Amino acid sequence: MEILTVKNNKLDYPTLKKVIFHFFPTFYTLFLIVAFCLSWITLFMNLSARHVIYSVISVINLILICSQPRMLSKIIIKNRNKSLQTDEYIYDLVFYEDKLTTVVDSVENRASIKYTNIKNIIETKDVVLFTSNAGFKIYFEKKNASNE
Repeated sequence: MEILTVKNNKLDYPTLKKVIFHFFPTFYTLFLIVAFCLSWITLFMNLSARHVIYSVISVINLILICSQPRMLSKIIIKNRNKSLQTDEYIYDLVFYEDKLTTVVDSVENRASIKYTNIKNIIETKDVVLFTSNAGFKIYFEKKNASNE
């Protein structure tokens, strides 16, 4: 059987920003949505009652809720750069018959996920994201996939 390799994937902020919302667990995503809606309701109630201080607090709350995905992606990139002591994290994904293997040249490391352990696959316009049963997430950009 043919082995497919997706080369030159980067773990960088612009790409991670596209899929970071899928890194959150479902209950956390629901919590963010509910908190966002409640903050909007609170903002309008405070504005109609002319409570300026509470309105400002509601706006700050909305900003914090909306910035959660961006803050998480920056934290992930910062921790990755600090632990690997490199600014660029490039990896290849190799699709074997029974497993998906991540090959990282910069740290001489390999990590494999058996296909039976893949929980779900999320495909967006630019990125394909794999999630294992253990919560490990790996993605590749569609532009890096080719039929070579």
